[in-house]
Amino acid sequence: MKNSFGIILYTSIIIFLMLLTVVTVGTSALDIIIQAVAADPTNKTFVIIAGGSYFLTGIAAFILGLGRLFNVKRALNDIPKSHIPKDSPKSVDNLIVSELIRVSRIDVKPRPEDGCQPGWGIPGSPYDNIHFRSSIIETFSVLEKQVVKNSSFLTRQPSMSVQRYIDFLVEHGIIDRELGNAYVEGYERARFSDEEVPEEQYIKFMKLVIQLLRPLGFDGN
Repeated sequence: MKNSFGIILYTSIIIFLMLLTVVTVGTSALDIIIQAVAADPTNKTFVIIAGGSYFLTGIAAFILGLGRLFNVKRALNDIPKSHIPKDSPKSVDNLIVSELIRVSRIDVKPRPEDGCQPGWGIPGSPYDNIHFRSSIIETFSVLEKQVVKNSSFLTRQPSMSVQRYIDFLVEHGIIDRELGNAYVEGYERARFSDEEVPEEQYIKFMKLVIQLLRPLGFDGN
């Protein structure tokens, strides 16, 4: 949704600037021609040269703007589409993320026994006693271990942030750039936001993590 709005906004700005350029050049050319005719009605050569120069300038500006617009659209179309699967039934979601949840589960203090708490799985569900924020944060350790398991030279340096390490993996062709960016966005939102993570967002994030781990031969061990 944000990408579509950005494209529309960018296109609108380019078109506006193109039209503004044409109007400005045209107005300036008309003013000079009127002054030239008023000064010397018989001197048609200057009128032709001035008018032609402005006309060519306007056409060149229009073509350049149009070319820029097409190049940006083509570049955007070349960006790989997301590999995140579409919405599926909740039972399928549970099956997809259950193994990852098992290995990303960390020890947390039991929550109060007073029903469903924000940011926690519903009691009796596959997410019972899972703190979504903590589980999301732990996925980075799972991802890092799986990368090292396949390529020991890609070990994360202590000075590397999550963002930098994901960029490092992208640069080495280990993970897809779009998936990597989506992972970092979801990870940082869970880690630094004051709001708890809702179940729906947690499930989508875990499906994203699965997409990152599958090419690395993730088997839950």
